[in-house]
Amino acid sequence: MLLRDLPHTFRIRRTGPLLWPACRALLAMIVPLGVLLVLDRLDLVAAAVFGALTSVYSRNDPYRRQLRTLAAVGVGMVLAVTVGDLVAVTVGGSAAHVVVALLATALVGALATMACTAVGAGAPGGLMFAFATGACAHLPLSAGDLPAHLGIAVASAALAWTVSYAGARVRGLKPQREAVARALEATAAHLDSPAGLETRHRAAVAVDRAMNCVAEAGTRHRASAELVALTRAVATCESVLVEGEPHEPDPASLRRFAHAVRRGVPPHPTAEGEPTEPFPRALPESRGRTLRELGVAALRPGRHPSAWLLPYAARVGVAAFAAGVLTHLVGIGHAYWAAVSAVSVLQATSTSTSVPRMVQRVAGTVFGALLGLALLGAHPAAWAVVLLIALLQWGAEMTVTVNYAFGLFFATPVALLVSALGSSAPPHELVADRTGATLVGAAVAVLVARLAPKRAWLSRVELALSEVRRLAAAERPDPARLRAALLELHEAYDIAAGEVPAERLPTEELLTVSHHAYRVLDGREPALGG
Repeated sequence: MLLRDLPHTFRIRRTGPLLWPACRALLAMIVPLGVLLVLDRLDLVAAAVFGALTSVYSRNDPYRRQLRTLAAVGVGMVLAVTVGDLVAVTVGGSAAHVVVALLATALVGALATMACTAVGAGAPGGLMFAFATGACAHLPLSAGDLPAHLGIAVASAALAWTVSYAGARVRGLKPQREAVARALEATAAHLDSPAGLETRHRAAVAVDRAMNCVAEAGTRHRASAELVALTRAVATCESVLVEGEPHEPDPASLRRFAHAVRRGVPPHPTAEGEPTEPFPRALPESRGRTLRELGVAALRPGRHPSAWLLPYAARVGVAAFAAGVLTHLVGIGHAYWAAVSAVSVLQATSTSTSVPRMVQRVAGTVFGALLGLALLGAHPAAWAVVLLIALLQWGAEMTVTVNYAFGLFFATPVALLVSALGSSAPPHELVADRTGATLVGAAVAVLVARLAPKRAWLSRVELALSEVRRLAAAERPDPARLRAALLELHEAYDIAAGEVPAERLPTEELLTVSHHAYRVLDGREPALGG
């Protein structure tokens, strides 16, 4: 089970936006760093970098959701910097400094991971928040430095949000096109094997995401012909997923349709019975309500769908702190790098998926450290360091979704260059610390995940099964709620399959309940309560 996902380690992914997310990260990074260079205040570079890293989140979301998410991320990033700064000011240089800094890094990493997972913020999850706290906790700051340091973090995060907003105005419906194209491709895959529950589920997930994405189009596009056409495409997918539909398109035509949608070619004209206006605008999910539910889950362990996030967060925190302490005890410098490495590996929500992430992180860091050593060994001027940081961040964002190891190849020199600006340590020492800390952090993360209790993951599956049964048995089942419950069930099962042995999973029960629920949705089987 531990090695179940190891073959995925070096899988190359070619879907999703690359160029614009990388360009917005470049702009968000180079502008504040350039200003600090002109002002001769590169002592504030860490605050600027972490504020700018707001831009690396929410790369696949529709723009209305993206701007809300990035606003929350920006606030969270400033808070993470604040925690690190306060540690540096209050206990910096004392005997307790290392322990307090590692505790703060682990706590921020755990809480940020839980919050990002709960609200679906996506990659890189809690990683950047932990990195911000750990790095800032080791800066040589005084109380008088706090206003400037935090002000730069706020300004840099605000700039990252503004750059993303500008992109939303320019790029239009590209996120909607991508989501609809994926829904069409997933539906075509289901038609290739219509009896398969797995392909049905993947198609249902893709269609649900596309529907939500189209519904969140901005005001400027609500009346556009393209948005109506995208709405019709999603409606086509939804109708195809209903078993027994008499006029199903063939898979090849759906794939051609997906290719045309990605290129922005107008889809087919409206047919009788298809939507002639966009889906009703979706109300934004209440992120505050989602986070409040975590408090309820804490009081009802094993009886709330979000209860598994609490032991998951505890796993992240324990691994991060243990990795940092062990790294410090064996004499490796920059122990917070080990804590950050552990947080990074455990952004994978199950033990088996953390293994390929561990291998990717180690491989990317080792080769990236060699690149960093070459760059630091050239003793670049300050302006060259600023330019290198921005360009390397661009490279990281261009490649991180293709394979995490590729992203780390570019991100590792960024961390080394930022550290070198505030350190007198020789380059080879920084590189050795980075490599050693990463190895320890990644190994400790997988070990903690392997030894941690698994009950919460199974409880999530059992709760999801009960909810699907209840909704499918209603006299008049609510299709939207039943679809959402099925998505939750299969997500919970997929994650649990990476945690516990197959014999402990209710696989047969899941198949039976899912088949019945899908037949209820298709109208081919009455509800059990009917």
